[in-house]
Amino acid sequence: MPHLIIHVSNIMDEGAKVAFLKRTREVVIETLRLDPIVGHVILYESPHKHRCTYADRDPNFVFFEVFMYPGRSPDLKANLIERITYLINQYTGVDSKNIHAVIHEIPPHDYFGGIKHQH
Repeated sequence: MPHLIIHVSNIMDEGAKVAFLKRTREVVIETLRLDPIVGHVILYESPHKHRCTYADRDPNFVFFEVFMYPGRSPDLKANLIERITYLINQYTGVDSKNIHAVIHEIPPHDYFGGIKHQH
């Protein structure tokens, strides 16, 4: 924990994906002040034909989800979302107005597997 799942269209080349995932994980570790042995970043890609949105939406829109333990301040969470949004924009070219996020706060007693961390 935490886990970051990023849903994108298939617009990134393989080299960019590797660099993006590495840098994004670094940002999560830095921002949340985590031990570097925890945390995952997962990239899910889907072609345009598997995406459906309204007419004015960029078909390359990005949606990302952050799963983490509760207890962090709204400012820290906003900073995390801003930093990840910036990286997504840099690596995909998708405008920030087409990048959306949600934070899921999971209590430690509802997380299973890996290393358990108490706050």
